[in-house]
Amino acid sequence: MQHLLNAFPYIQKLLELDKTYDNRQEFHQKVAPLLLEMGQDYDFLKAVIQRNFLDQGFLKQEWTGYNIPFLYVYETEHFNLKIHLFPPDKEKRDNIAAHCIHHHNNYMLTTNAFFGSGYESFLFEKNPQVNPENLEVEMKISKHFHQKDWNPSTVDSWEPHVVFIPQELSATLLIWTPDKKRTTDNLRQNPLLKAIKGPLRWMIHQLNLTKQLGIAEAHTYQFYPNPNGKGYKGIEESEYFAPTKAEKGPNVDHYSAQMMFAFIQRADLFDANFFVANKKNIPSYYHPFIEMIIAGNSIPDVFHRTEINIPQKTYYREDVLKA
Repeated sequence: MQHLLNAFPYIQKLLELDKTYDNRQEFHQKVAPLLLEMGQDYDFLKAVIQRNFLDQGFLKQEWTGYNIPFLYVYETEHFNLKIHLFPPDKEKRDNIAAHCIHHHNNYMLTTNAFFGSGYESFLFEKNPQVNPENLEVEMKISKHFHQKDWNPSTVDSWEPHVVFIPQELSATLLIWTPDKKRTTDNLRQNPLLKAIKGPLRWMIHQLNLTKQLGIAEAHTYQFYPNPNGKGYKGIEESEYFAPTKAEKGPNVDHYSAQMMFAFIQRADLFDANFFVANKKNIPSYYHPFIEMIIAGNSIPDVFHRTEINIPQKTYYREDVLKA
């Protein structure tokens, strides 16, 4: 369904930039102004909404607590353009970490904060070394910023960072790319390879080809301030995410749908004629929110979780600065 967006000049410009700039650092620099234009184009954003609610891949997905609620925009084997949604804290605090400090392996990310308050973030120096015996690690802050002050912003591959819960529901228009073009990039979407992902990843680790093929190391860590002293501790990514990946079902569907339609309503992107005409093909858990908007009722906020899977359950901006 992404062909619905081909009529907009941004997509052709984006495809041209991808062909012209094989160096991904240069590509992200050139794409940043284009992301700003997209985020200001009401008709383009409205078409993005329609693309998703006609897309069976989007409609049939299974939401989990692990997912950041999102909308597809456009994707190729070399880049993925999306919208991500970030719910606020119930008490409107802006100093609570939304998750652990983490990196995106070999992926680069450039983000336009085009809706809502935006969030605060820290970037850290690359390549923190985890002590395998006690999981302690030293980390140094390299940049502290709010999205309003650096927009668009870029997070490099392997660059640890943390996001703090925004004060208001926020949306970002973002583009992901691997840090370099690889001949294997088009294999990521191959359904046959997806079916044997586990054994294939094991073989790549055994052959020590992780960096060449652009996949995560066998042991990938998230980080958090050490609750028992200065510095940080690591937690294996699979352990950290296990509870949220297992969290699924009607409550999670309802939460994701409510956040989605709160954004659509507040950004004035709701097309009543479109949703009435296509309602029968849209999962039923979205229907109450479609009906609320048509009836002229405001969709209330859903809120970000403040507890995460670390010993102290929550940490704050001040904890990062002290560490």
